[in-house]
Amino acid sequence: MSRRIWGQVEDTFESFILGKNLLNLDPPEGPSDRTENDVVGKTYIYETLKQDRKAFRLLELLPGSRQDDIACTLTEHCLDDCHGKYDALSYVWGDASVTTPIQVNGDTLMVTTNLRAALLNLRKIDQPYTLWVDAVCIDQGKVSAGKTSERNHQVSIMGDIYRNAARTVVWFGNARHPFTEQAYSMMEVLATEAESREQGNAANGSNYSLPSLLSAERIESPNFDRFKDDVSILHLASADWWHRTWTVQEVLLASEVVVVTGTFSMNWERFCAAIDHGLAVGIWNPTLVGIILDPIVVPYLSMRALRKRILSPLESPADPQPTAALVSRLFELLVRCRFRLASDSRDKVYALLGMIKNEGQADNPLGIEGDYRLSETEVYRHTARQLLLQSSSLDLLGASTPTPTQSHPSWVPDWSNTGNGPFLLMYDARGVIRETHASRHTPSVPRFLDHALLLAGHEHTPVLRLAPVLHRLQRHSEDNPIIKRGDTIAERLSALGQVFSYFSHVYWELSAVIPHLGTFRDWEELAKEGRKSRVRAGGVAVRERDGEDEQGGYDPLAIYWQTLCTGTMAAGGGKTETARLFYAWRASLKSIFRLRKWHADSLLRPLAFVGYLMKTWGEYSAFAGLLEHVYERRLGRGADGSLMLLPERTEVGDVLVLVKGGRQPLVLRQDPNGGQGNYTFVGEAFVYGCMDGEKFEEGKCADMRIR
Repeated sequence: MSRRIWGQVEDTFESFILGKNLLNLDPPEGPSDRTENDVVGKTYIYETLKQDRKAFRLLELLPGSRQDDIACTLTEHCLDDCHGKYDALSYVWGDASVTTPIQVNGDTLMVTTNLRAALLNLRKIDQPYTLWVDAVCIDQGKVSAGKTSERNHQVSIMGDIYRNAARTVVWFGNARHPFTEQAYSMMEVLATEAESREQGNAANGSNYSLPSLLSAERIESPNFDRFKDDVSILHLASADWWHRTWTVQEVLLASEVVVVTGTFSMNWERFCAAIDHGLAVGIWNPTLVGIILDPIVVPYLSMRALRKRILSPLESPADPQPTAALVSRLFELLVRCRFRLASDSRDKVYALLGMIKNEGQADNPLGIEGDYRLSETEVYRHTARQLLLQSSSLDLLGASTPTPTQSHPSWVPDWSNTGNGPFLLMYDARGVIRETHASRHTPSVPRFLDHALLLAGHEHTPVLRLAPVLHRLQRHSEDNPIIKRGDTIAERLSALGQVFSYFSHVYWELSAVIPHLGTFRDWEELAKEGRKSRVRAGGVAVRERDGEDEQGGYDPLAIYWQTLCTGTMAAGGGKTETARLFYAWRASLKSIFRLRKWHADSLLRPLAFVGYLMKTWGEYSAFAGLLEHVYERRLGRGADGSLMLLPERTEVGDVLVLVKGGRQPLVLRQDPNGGQGNYTFVGEAFVYGCMDGEKFEEGKCADMRIR
């Protein structure tokens, strides 16, 4: 527990109390660095690419010192002739409204300050350096209606550009003294230790999901005490690069990757080995008190999961690729990259297309290609349509979380929404695809009419009762207050006031655990309400059983806890072991449930929080690691008495339906303007006793129109 929960609380406050990240030791920028070109000439004008569809440009960064202007040449080449002859830069533009000049072929091109900083640090003193840089090598001119732009063409070969590069250079940004040197030094130590223990993948074979990381055994290492309070890596982990959509393929398609911060660099594989090992040792934790997700780890875990699960070759280049495998790959990429940002929302799809084919194969194997003449709605709708038509399932619908204000049809996932959506029910709590199927493995038969989706299915039961939504707790990532060298006394006192304000914020962030956990009491009350009384002979009233354990014993909350974990059993154990873990987890919430019952949980949060820590002192709850699907959902009951895990936006009167091809039941809402058989989509659901076709009746299926 000292590693898992209390240690995290202690370290959180200690790092701020000791002022470990309150003091900015950045020295003033060196006077020898030129921060802006001295020479500014006429605006550079791009020449039209003249070669075939593999034509592209390469930038040759001319040699110079840190005092010289940034100058380069830009020339056209054929991609097939340049394999391994250039490096590709992976970076973020930064604020596109703040630009600075560089010289291209003797003329001036305006670029963002972050790109200029990258070129300054990557430039060689005595020889030219050949690079591919999107903002310079692609004419970024706007697309006019009916015109196919160079941008469309270059996006279609973007994947091959990164595959053909000798290496990809990841630019995190300028160095911060002394943190950058300290962070890279720490990473080298951890990577070396991981390699010496033959634990290059120190996540112990996990799939980089939160449950697998939380349940993994910690590795003992002398470096735990050495680095547990070291916060120098935070500026690397919080770099904007981690949150951009395009950076995924730029790294995962590369033959070699190096990460660069200022003048410091490290091979990507060693960088990842160091982070994996740090997670395995417990130096860094993905959650606080086992519940509050730290968003800083999400991009890294996502990137590692994609590398492990998605980018293995589908087939040899000479063989046709199975369409189902391509659909599955693109869909998982869309889901795992949903939190990422793109300056153009259409790139949430286009930036991933290069990863659904092997090198040398068709640019648009699923009939989806980058076309910036289309609107966001047209791109998302066409993508959803193609994935549904070329798949035998309706798993795509699980990614749709429609809102009242969205312009897309309710069945179309809005990939521009980067908020925390629910964990898809096509996976179990460990991220493994379910074997159960609510419609008995029938194939999907989607049709389309006027942007509406037509499915064959039947209503099962309306929703009668609802409990509150359970939101995932997530740490806020706003900047910490900083006391700088040279500040006046008044400025330092003001900063200290911000520090104490931050302490208060951290306290309330931690104490938010109490009402969060208290929601489970509301859920349990709803679950208990469904157990009806019956009268035996002799007039003795008894309650109907919710279920039995594996030995045939009575388990009063069996349906409830199996709904919470969506049928995922404890690793290496069956229902009996999972039930034991559930009741142990439930016992840890006793003090919180009591305060919730008295409506005093908001007033006595410190008392409840201490009680929770004492109950969970021995270990992180294994059952809590199976609760991935409860977040951003609510518990409910159907008119037939069934217990349901439902989408956040479910309303009383919405209908649970079973459709052909549906791995999960769906929640639909009658369209008040559409008449009988017309619906809007609400989301997918988990319903105990309904997940393996027990309630599906193919003979009752009729057309259901979803708009």
